[in-house]
Amino acid sequence: MTGNHPKPISPEEAAETLRAASLRPTRQRIAIAERLLDGRARHVSAEQLRDELVDYGQPMALATIYNCLHQFEEAGLVRPVHHAGDAVLYDTNLCDHHHFVDVETGELIDIDPGEIILPELPDLPDGFEAETIELTVRLRRKS
Repeated sequence: MTGNHPKPISPEEAAETLRAASLRPTRQRIAIAERLLDGRARHVSAEQLRDELVDYGQPMALATIYNCLHQFEEAGLVRPVHHAGDAVLYDTNLCDHHHFVDVETGELIDIDPGEIILPELPDLPDGFEAETIELTVRLRRKS
């Protein structure tokens, strides 16, 4: 095995997590859940996840990974963070929180919502209510 990845959860734990989210524990979903749902708060792209699966000897088509990630999103196991152009990272931290993003590397860093004091929201358009507030602070290294 190459790379530097923490130990994944067991296949049994992954299958139970999937069942609890009303997802059938297929081989592909279990392989992804083993790595993605190991208790760490992280932001991962489908491509990064593909590389981890290769490192563990479980190569998988990128389309399959995207399909599984969308299913995990619908089941409430991850949430997408759209942070730079078309780039999407999947966040395993499901608590309300904000992000710093390094505009040069694309790295996301969680910000505890208790560290941010937001003013009142502007008036919302008629017929809408605020579901969540997500603040992204874009960072660039000083020259």
